[in-house]
Amino acid sequence: MRLLLLIFLLTSAFGKIVVAEAPASVAELFVTPENLKLVRQADKIDACILRHIGPAVRANGSVDWSTERYEETDFASVSADSAKALRELLLSGQSYDWKSSRGGRRPQFQLRLRFHRADEIVAVDFCFSCHALSVTHQGEELGHANFGRNGDLFLQILLKVFPEDASLRQAAREAGLSP
Repeated sequence: MRLLLLIFLLTSAFGKIVVAEAPASVAELFVTPENLKLVRQADKIDACILRHIGPAVRANGSVDWSTERYEETDFASVSADSAKALRELLLSGQSYDWKSSRGGRRPQFQLRLRFHRADEIVAVDFCFSCHALSVTHQGEELGHANFGRNGDLFLQILLKVFPEDASLRQAAREAGLSP
């Protein structure tokens, strides 16, 4: 019985450590009220496709992760209807799976959504393969989260912005959506 209690206590303590590393709410994901306000009241919302450039391999066969990067396509404006829907999804706690982790998979982001207000920018990068997103402010990462059951809604809306993009259409097919 004592062994079970010890295992329970250790598991509980470990669980608290893991939870503390990941956000548990939309407010924690966006870090400050100012960042949330920027997303809510953005003057302009645009998006681009991200093309993943894999890391270089050194002569000795090791991987140089510092060379991994993304190339942005031209940014496209997001319509008012799509912007409203994306805002609602991003700011809804029900859009996220707060208990999920990335599972060791390295995200390869496919799309960047930017919220502009004056000279401030909050960007959200989406990986539809691993259902993860990363939030940055002025290029500095604020947090990351896994999106939950609403993940397909993000993809459906963003397909309206980039209906011909092969990588988004492939992600839609893999999610069981008709692109």
